[in-house]
Amino acid sequence: MHGFTFDQINLQSQIALGVFLLLLGISFAYKAFLAIIRGKMSYWEGFLPFTILSPFTVHLPGTKNSLIKSTEGLWIHMIMGPVFMIASILCLAAGADLAGLPGTLTVNWILSGGKNSQEITFNRHDGFRFPIIARVGPQLQKLFASNIGLGEKDVLYKNNGSLNDALNH
Repeated sequence: MHGFTFDQINLQSQIALGVFLLLLGISFAYKAFLAIIRGKMSYWEGFLPFTILSPFTVHLPGTKNSLIKSTEGLWIHMIMGPVFMIASILCLAAGADLAGLPGTLTVNWILSGGKNSQEITFNRHDGFRFPIIARVGPQLQKLFASNIGLGEKDVLYKNNGSLNDALNH
């Protein structure tokens, strides 16, 4: 049994879905701007499982007595900002491709620095593929699995003498 493909819906529905994804991508870009620059994010304060997912579903500001709250923090700058930016890029690329515009072609052009390479691929039948991960995988493995060359003596300075002896030497 095969999964869902965009080939199963008509062209007008694909274009409508593409425009919706473009608008969602713009909203995520704005959320990324708020998160990266201001460190601010909106969430829905209610039932816990929905609260955890709510930063991705809340796109409109809350009213005074609403359950939609706003929070600020350094973790929003560091974690949620890049997550919202990646969601924005993926929504904009897929939406543009579904609407008949060169979405992933433009993203690939930007990621490769103006060269024609395949960093991200999207088609209506298979969805997204990320060949860039397979290419940079060995370098990432070397980076994260390597020893940085610090021994225990380099990390911890052991002194059996007094503070006065350490200052005088």
